Amino acid sequence: MVLDELHQYSDDSNVTEEHIIFLAGRYRSFLLKQRYLTDLKKEIPESNYQTLCLKLEKTEALEGLPCEGGYYIRTTEEIPTTLPIGTMRLSTTGSYYNSEITYVTRDRMKYVGNNPWMKNIIYASLAPNGRIYMTSGNPQFLYLDGGDLQVTGIFEDAEAASEYSCENKGDSKCDIMERDFPIEDALIAPLIELIVKELSPIITAPEDETNNANDDLTKER
Repeated sequence: MVLDELHQYSDDSNVTEEHIIFLAGRYRSFLLKQRYLTDLKKEIPESNYQTLCLKLEKTEALEGLPCEGGYYIRTTEEIPTTLPIGTMRLSTTGSYYNSEITYVTRDRMKYVGNNPWMKNIIYASLAPNGRIYMTSGNPQFLYLDGGDLQVTGIFEDAEAASEYSCENKGDSKCDIMERDFPIEDALIAPLIELIVKELSPIITAPEDETNNANDDLTKER
């Protein structure tokens, strides 16, 4: 759609799809923050979210977290940066658990898992190293080691996040042009407009084809 709009300015455009994808990701973040940061209570459509599938592993306590439980479960990789909007949702499927996980702040993570009435709840938080750590008052949560964690959120770099999408794992990896672009319908037109506005001066600018030291274009204007 962007290329179709640009053809109104020139039929000989050398703008690449890769550059358009880059601009789409940048302006998507801009439009989402512009629309929702001013009103954090505004409901955000699911089409802006992405769901990632990340592997889990058992690890010793992270610095700053209590080590009474001995071990934590964490993601094997860092998660992409999220935008300061929306709600992060975590869930996992394992031999013992099949439910959502309670996401808490890093400070609160120090005190969870001690209530005997809530011992089966899994708590998770984002650590300074960019990985998600999980703990529970029930030691059987450690059976999640080697399983998958599904992380749903609004990520700043949609292309980077799509590398971890549940549909893009292992042998099922698909080309970037075949992946869903996470943006709501109401923002598609403004997104295209911003990209075209940035690219149109580039493809319509005249070229100085004379090989000399003079600014011939300025003379012509």
